[in-house]
Amino acid sequence: MSLITIQCRLVASEDTRRHLWQLMAEKNTPLINELLEQVRIHPDMEEWLKKGKLPNGVIKPLCDSLSTQERFVNQPKRFYKSAIEVVEYIYKSSGRPHHVNKTSLFSIDSKIISLTSTY
Repeated sequence: MSLITIQCRLVASEDTRRHLWQLMAEKNTPLINELLEQVRIHPDMEEWLKKGKLPNGVIKPLCDSLSTQERFVNQPKRFYKSAIEVVEYIYKSSGRPHHVNKTSLFSIDSKIISLTSTY
């Protein structure tokens, strides 16, 4: 998975930096947290835990439905894509494909949610 780092150079105006920060802190991070929560409470989560991975394409429909909510609207498309990729990466890296500690995905979720929600 390739990650794109957003850089705010000092040559960007303060308004531009403020806008980008607000997008990341007030919309994108809460979107990632909500996606993590939606996956955690998904009715098929037990099945996914038994298989040791999330099926391909599970996160995008969740993100698409959340992107219409007022608190997540008006983000650039690449921000939605980034949120999907971050959540997929978290779940892919949370355990071995053939043997998953049943609580590992849940504990990773709760740690990330608590870490990101404190900022």
